[in-house]
Amino acid sequence: MEIKTGKWKRSPYRLLRYGALVLGAILLMCVYKHIYTEYKDRDVQILASCVEAGRELKPDVFHIGNRDVKSCVWYAGSEERLREKKLCGYTPTAEDVEQFIRVEVTLKDGSVYEDSRYFSVLPVLSLNSDTAYEEVEKETDTAVEVSLEGPGYSPEELYQGTGTIHLRGNSTAELPKRPFKLHLDEKSGLLGMGEKRHWVLLANAIDSTLLRDQLAYGLSADLGAEYFMDSRQVTLIYNGEYYGVYQLCEQIRVGKNRIDIYNWRELAEQIAKGIAKDLNIAGQDAAAYREGFRNVLQEELERDMSWIDTGVFESAGLADWNAANGTDYPTRFTVTDYLDGEKIPEPTGGVLLELDSRNRHSTLTTAYHEPIGFADPENGETSKTLRAEIGRQIQTLEYALHSSDFCYHDSDIHYEVAEEGYCNYANQFAREGVSYKEREYQDSENDGKHYSELIDMDSLLTNFLLCEFTMNWDAMKNSVYLYKDLEGLWSLGPAWDYDWGWGNSMYTLNTWYTKEWCTTSAYYANEAYYQTVQWNRYLIRDPYFLMLLWEKYQAIRENVLEELIRDGGTIDQYAEKLRPAAKANDARWGGCMGTFEGQKFDEGIAELKRFMKERLAWMDEQFVSVESLRKSFGYYANSSLIWISEVDQTSERENVRIVVETEVPEGTAVSLQVNGINFYMASLEDGKAVFEVPNAALRSGGNVAQARLKGADGEWLVNPDGTTEGDYTNAISNYAYFVK
Repeated sequence: MEIKTGKWKRSPYRLLRYGALVLGAILLMCVYKHIYTEYKDRDVQILASCVEAGRELKPDVFHIGNRDVKSCVWYAGSEERLREKKLCGYTPTAEDVEQFIRVEVTLKDGSVYEDSRYFSVLPVLSLNSDTAYEEVEKETDTAVEVSLEGPGYSPEELYQGTGTIHLRGNSTAELPKRPFKLHLDEKSGLLGMGEKRHWVLLANAIDSTLLRDQLAYGLSADLGAEYFMDSRQVTLIYNGEYYGVYQLCEQIRVGKNRIDIYNWRELAEQIAKGIAKDLNIAGQDAAAYREGFRNVLQEELERDMSWIDTGVFESAGLADWNAANGTDYPTRFTVTDYLDGEKIPEPTGGVLLELDSRNRHSTLTTAYHEPIGFADPENGETSKTLRAEIGRQIQTLEYALHSSDFCYHDSDIHYEVAEEGYCNYANQFAREGVSYKEREYQDSENDGKHYSELIDMDSLLTNFLLCEFTMNWDAMKNSVYLYKDLEGLWSLGPAWDYDWGWGNSMYTLNTWYTKEWCTTSAYYANEAYYQTVQWNRYLIRDPYFLMLLWEKYQAIRENVLEELIRDGGTIDQYAEKLRPAAKANDARWGGCMGTFEGQKFDEGIAELKRFMKERLAWMDEQFVSVESLRKSFGYYANSSLIWISEVDQTSERENVRIVVETEVPEGTAVSLQVNGINFYMASLEDGKAVFEVPNAALRSGGNVAQARLKGADGEWLVNPDGTTEGDYTNAISNYAYFVK
């Protein structure tokens, strides 16, 4: 059968094929119209999303024909690189790096169109917003379009989408080069880091090397930290303008790809989803309304966490919605109805805390005025049980550190600060006028526990070495974090905010000295009383801690610390990769904005390495032995009135025989503390006490035995040297280090 239509004579199959072609042409015209409409103000576009040396860039033209082109010119910065009378591509070279590569197309009618890409040795992060760079605020989220591009990364490690930013930081937020918090609308593992929405853009404006924070975080990992914040250097383009090198960093928060402990925010999210799912919402927009309600409910659950205590959540948001819209959604909920049969766990942890005097959530401030507060969940103090439990745990830990034997005892007299006193600047920054008063405190659950049974010892060692090697001005002062899961010990970390380290503080004294301990420096503690009682000052009174510290330093001295500073080592490798971008950053901002104002990258790198080398040389002298370390710190005052005269560990003995001697007539007994947690008591006979210490209490390497003298009343005999009533009581004591 054939169909005749005028002069057309085709089979039905050929006619169908013809119709398909016509339909395709119409669709193509529609697509072209869409493209024309979308790009009518941007007729030229460089096809490549990122620039690489040796890879040709080509312009894409939407409604311009070559016959209309008068010239096509390529620029690197302000320098012309290529000019043609027709559309052409350009292949960048290494000489073009750290500049905008721009194409400018001029038509014969005089119209000019252009497009550009920034060519960097670093990934390029582009943010576009209706808000100017200088107008981004701390308290207000600014909507941004986000593009992260860089050669050598998979699509999953880059980003094209939307998000928000706001200003972050304290003193650095006031500088022209501004730090930001970046929140992506979709989770992403940027540049190969852990997948999350929450990120930080550190400006490193006071650090001419741009590397101090990145080096410190990496060093904490090398020292053995359980968690550290990964980061990458990027070039920031904001609204098409170059703003220099930024450190794109993971944000410190609880989460599977951050600090992987129990997450109260995830529990709030689960409850909010369950409530929103059960709401009887009608209409075609039900899904959108449900999602909106879920967001409101989750925000309420995180803002007020009293439901942890009561098991009940009342939504003010739904109540307001009912009042405004005449609806009757329920507003009171039993939260366990939305936990799939689970219970709310006992609030024993799942928290990240921060020690920082600037923290508005310092609701866990201790008896010795350590300003500690909830960092995640941010409003943890709104749960009375969570606040009380975490506060008790932290207070018990602090009292253990202030105890003569570094154990918490219900029977001890507990103190708190009555008067913080003042810093006498005329007396070498000594704090004077401090007083203490007794307070009631009990924690039978932890009675007798050594501090190492409350907080992870290796985290203390890692933090201590990081503080001391960096000479960080904020060491144990601000931006200090602690975390704990529902079970297990507290841990100190992750490391954060080290741009004032390695001699780079904004202050004018002592911080660039390489030959003193920042832990014991009165200058480092001049700002506030709580700095004089920071926890590291008590750890160095414990010979067991000093032994472990000495061992750890020996273990990491060559393979970690030396690797940083050797020629061709970590710093040199970082500097080589970063140098072109760092020089562009110097040109944009004029160098460092901190203490060494105007200092440029290469000078800063040289100064950083000099500081590190001098610091390590001095620390090597202090770490010759456990005893040299004790003397160097000077905080543990041992006594010549008591001594360990014999440590017999001959192979035929099942136990180690330790003999303690004293010349103090009031002494009636000796307490022997071995490796922190092992305690033994023996009476004195003719000035001697003999102990049989089981091998199970000893380590295969170094061991510390510390002897303390007791009187007839069973109390420590006090050594006035090293004792401050209300702060720390030093017993008449001595120690011995031996290798098993």
